[in-house]
Amino acid sequence: MRRPTESVSEQTYQALLELVTTRQIEPGDVIEERRLAERFEVSRTPMRAAISRLLGEGVLQQLSNGAIVVREVGLTEYLELLAIRLLLESEAASLAAARAPLPVLAKIEQRLEAALAEVLAAEAEGEPAADRQLDDEIHEVVVAYCGNQSLAKFIAEIHKRIRMRGLERAPERLVPACHEHLALVRALLARDAAAARQAMVDHLENVRSSYLRLAGILPR
Repeated sequence: MRRPTESVSEQTYQALLELVTTRQIEPGDVIEERRLAERFEVSRTPMRAAISRLLGEGVLQQLSNGAIVVREVGLTEYLELLAIRLLLESEAASLAAARAPLPVLAKIEQRLEAALAEVLAAEAEGEPAADRQLDDEIHEVVVAYCGNQSLAKFIAEIHKRIRMRGLERAPERLVPACHEHLALVRALLARDAAAARQAMVDHLENVRSSYLRLAGILPR
């Protein structure tokens, strides 16, 4: 678990958050401080600090009986978070168009093109396609180079809460998502702020529609 550049408290916080966002600890599960401290091989002090921090962030909640559990992110909250994400990340994409390093973007474009070719080949052969959309990396580059630390922090917080929903990417989204990410990266490479903003809007609207279809709210 330990990383030399991080304090024990930060390492413990990140490790516990990872358990929650990957659903190794499910919504409604009780957080057992002593057992988790033993699992991470830390004292109860950093574990207590991590739990307190996640309570403050709304990742965990304390019940009337005193038990601390993982909070459930419901459908309404999830859709609200997606709407906020669209507003914030489209602005970040517009800002990043003037700042993201071209060599970094060019490498991502090459990897996306290779990933798209691989997915199309796998589909043609009727084999399961590996998810290599580079989704997280692309969005991280946008946020890292938006030039606004406060905006970046808000987006990171939204991502954290969205991940708590524990959704898997729909297989049918592999090819469209590759094309959407390529459109975004190419707009950034062209230093076209308006196109980058629109590409991010289009992508996140499609993410929302895909989820609504999976949830049975929209027809598939």
